[in-house]
Amino acid sequence: MRRCVDFWVIGEEREKAIDLLKTLARLGYSDAVMELRGDLVGSLEELRNTAAEIGIRLHRKLVLKPGGRRELLRELRSNRGKFEVITVICESLEVALVAARDSRVDSLVIPPKSGFRVDKGVASTIRNCVELPFSWYLADRQQFLEEALKIIRVLGKRVGIIVSSASSSPLLLRGPRELASLPWVLGYPQEKALDTVSRTPLQIIERNLLKLSRRYVARGVVRIGEKDEEEIPADIL
Repeated sequence: MRRCVDFWVIGEEREKAIDLLKTLARLGYSDAVMELRGDLVGSLEELRNTAAEIGIRLHRKLVLKPGGRRELLRELRSNRGKFEVITVICESLEVALVAARDSRVDSLVIPPKSGFRVDKGVASTIRNCVELPFSWYLADRQQFLEEALKIIRVLGKRVGIIVSSASSSPLLLRGPRELASLPWVLGYPQEKALDTVSRTPLQIIERNLLKLSRRYVARGVVRIGEKDEEEIPADIL
């Protein structure tokens, strides 16, 4: 049975954030990656405990929207090791080329009205996953679908694709299969479409949790102790 992840939900108020988590659990998710805003910025552990009671593993997400290369590198440097997931919204080619290859970035979002085209030249530089926020589809369906179709066609065979809700409202959340239907109708094979809400984001989360733990020494090197009972999958090292 697949474990499913909503790779981007937005927490702005405590009660609303708890409603988000409860809705995600009802929809069948096991994990949620939340961007905390406002008063919730300092409430991660409290929310994490509440999420665990609900049946959701909660992870913290940093969303960056830098104006240029220097700003992005500065933000990545200052926030290293503080978040389980870092996503970069790329509104320029300069930012996209850095975010596409930097190992500190987990996913990049290419807005429909970005200042560059996703072509084979850009595709050849991208190493990190590309994220499709479903709430952007609800805001402007035509432009979002045009951009998403280009991403699936040009990047779908080269990098991982992730579909997330990117919503702060429980009413705008969708179940895993509903989110996965987006890349599927755009030409992604069914199993790979389901991976966009399960295997692909889960691999990122597990890899980053390992990196943030005391067990991590260096890429491919993990300290194994007597209390370690769980096998570490090779694909997250």
